[in-house]
Amino acid sequence: MLLNQPDADAEHASDFPPAPGVQQCRRRGIGRLDHDHSRRGLSRMRIRWKLTILLLVVSLTPLIALKIADARAIGRFTGRSVRQMSAAITRRVEHELLLHIRTASDRLESLRRQTTSIVRTQETLFTGVLGGAISPANGPVRTNRDFDEGLVRPLREQTRFPGEQGHRVSYDSPVVVPSPGVDRATAERLAAPITGLADILDAMTRDLRKSIRGQFVCLESGVHIAYPGKGGYPQDFDGRTRPWYTAAVEAGDTVWVGRYRDAPTGETVVTCARPMYGPGGELLGVTGVDLSIAIPTTVLELPPELALGSSSCVVMLDDAGGWSLQLWRSDEPMPEILVADDPEVQAQIIADIRSGRSGVAEVGFRGEPSFWAYSTMSRDRAVLMIVPKHRVESLVEGARQELRALAQESARSTAAATLIVAVLVVFVAYLVSKTFSRPIRRLADAAEAIGRGDLSARVRIRPRGDEIGKLARTFNAMVPALTDRMRLSESIALAEEIQRGLLPGGDPEIPGYTIHGRSIYCDETGGDYFDYLMPDCLGEGRFGLVVGDVTGHGVAAALGMTAVRSLILSHAARAGSPGELLTIVNETASRDADRGRFVTLSIVVFDGDTMHWANAGHDPGLLFRSATGVFEQLEGSGLPLGVSDTERYETASAPAPMPGDVLILGTDGIWETRDPAGAFYGKARLRELIRNHADRPPREIGDALQEDLASFRKDAPILDDVTFVILKVSG
Repeated sequence: MLLNQPDADAEHASDFPPAPGVQQCRRRGIGRLDHDHSRRGLSRMRIRWKLTILLLVVSLTPLIALKIADARAIGRFTGRSVRQMSAAITRRVEHELLLHIRTASDRLESLRRQTTSIVRTQETLFTGVLGGAISPANGPVRTNRDFDEGLVRPLREQTRFPGEQGHRVSYDSPVVVPSPGVDRATAERLAAPITGLADILDAMTRDLRKSIRGQFVCLESGVHIAYPGKGGYPQDFDGRTRPWYTAAVEAGDTVWVGRYRDAPTGETVVTCARPMYGPGGELLGVTGVDLSIAIPTTVLELPPELALGSSSCVVMLDDAGGWSLQLWRSDEPMPEILVADDPEVQAQIIADIRSGRSGVAEVGFRGEPSFWAYSTMSRDRAVLMIVPKHRVESLVEGARQELRALAQESARSTAAATLIVAVLVVFVAYLVSKTFSRPIRRLADAAEAIGRGDLSARVRIRPRGDEIGKLARTFNAMVPALTDRMRLSESIALAEEIQRGLLPGGDPEIPGYTIHGRSIYCDETGGDYFDYLMPDCLGEGRFGLVVGDVTGHGVAAALGMTAVRSLILSHAARAGSPGELLTIVNETASRDADRGRFVTLSIVVFDGDTMHWANAGHDPGLLFRSATGVFEQLEGSGLPLGVSDTERYETASAPAPMPGDVLILGTDGIWETRDPAGAFYGKARLRELIRNHADRPPREIGDALQEDLASFRKDAPILDDVTFVILKVSG
């Protein structure tokens, strides 16, 4: 306005004659003002662009120069570092291989000594029992036929190395295998004192279960006793004909026999055996231990970055007096002979091993350069690891790739910084505060309105494609979503109210019994369920307990629980037994259940002096007999409800609990409660709690259980619903 006003004055002044002496001065002034106006207008625009260009040049030039210098420096550094790193990694690998091979050698030799010691201890123990010096209580005699016919329970999966096939065995009872011609009565008479040593045998090898496949003693009479017990023995099995028996008797001392197929399992094993002699020098039999052939390859396992393409083997002195390098494989009965590409280097390796020295040599193997690390175990065996050299080079290549990645990251960082600076310069030069402050203020006003409860509030700004426009659109889309969320929250609250209304409102009053049940949900709505079937539902003199667990949590699980409860109550009167009731409920549940959703359920019905129960994939109930202090499990078989509509559930029966006895039905949320370290609460701790509180009413037992779960869990979150029903027979 100040620049335009003189122009206007001059324009109007031209209509009047100038005062004398003033015209020339006015012309000069007007010309100067017009020139200044044009120069100032152009200068203003030029300054803005000049400032923008200046800011860009000042900001970007150092970054570009730094980028060029950085690229050159990184190139020089990468080349030098790769050469140094290659030498350092090679030295480190050689050192780690030597350390690893020595450690593996010591572990294998230690295992050999442990095994020999165990066999000597077994010899002393069995000789004492057979000679009468040791008189253990006779144990139960289970023959191989008992195992084959499924008469021995429980059987557990034997502990294995990764990748090995497991076998089901009994750690509670050894197996007795009479040879052909030995009748069962004789076998039982001879084996009974030895089977009573099962706990001692288990204690001797419990920490070595992965390595030791079994302990055994074969008597000269032909009776073979093995621990842990298992089936699968051939009908004509006679331990006296096995290679370990004949070798031990022939040597008269401890022998190592292997590799051969174990008779019952077909697994390739190595056996340490020793003969047993009586006071008069007569042969009593042979005792020994079977070892997994997977032990060497497991002990010699290399780190992952070196393992691919590497070989771990055992070097053994053969009968001819020469040395051979043998590769052990757990799936092959015979070892593979290894030969280095350079006989002289291999001869030096063998000489070092025979002299008890360890080392690392670089020599080809099957045409590929490799590192050979070796260490002596004893006077006639050693361990050897062969690592292809390209595995070491791959480590160097990995370092080279890391350096390249650093260079690329530096380039990306420089480019990002350059872009940020350019954007900031443009932002400072052209951004007008109102362009951003006005929509932000409108966003704040709309947020305040929603905070006051006005869910109809929206942000009204003209369409724009920047972040503010996106924020406004997102904000406007959020409000309906928030409304839906509130409706969903109300629906969940309603579902929770309905679900809790379906659970029993209090403890039932049954003459002669005290009962208490409760559920603790980890979500607003859970899938656990318990109920009481009263005499008006089952018939006079009968009542029942129900505990179930629907997969998952939330509304879907609660609805599934509601459906199952309705089916149980509607069919309980016409079902003759718990198994029949589960079968009827399962037919409907299987047709209506969502795919992948099922229900585990346990029903116990009390009918006078007898209780009947059936399980649909649920953990068995625990019955504490107060008179004997023993726990009984209400075992049952059957698939969870909803898995198959053809499943038929069986009913089991037993005498009803006596006065003072305590029965608890629960869901897996009890024993699968975890502490902060991830350990499970477990059924053993549950049994101990029931035993210690058996003299209290069920409600107090439930309080103690809930407090103990909270104490065990500490700050860890509740991961599953906890539901239980406790019944106690009044005194």
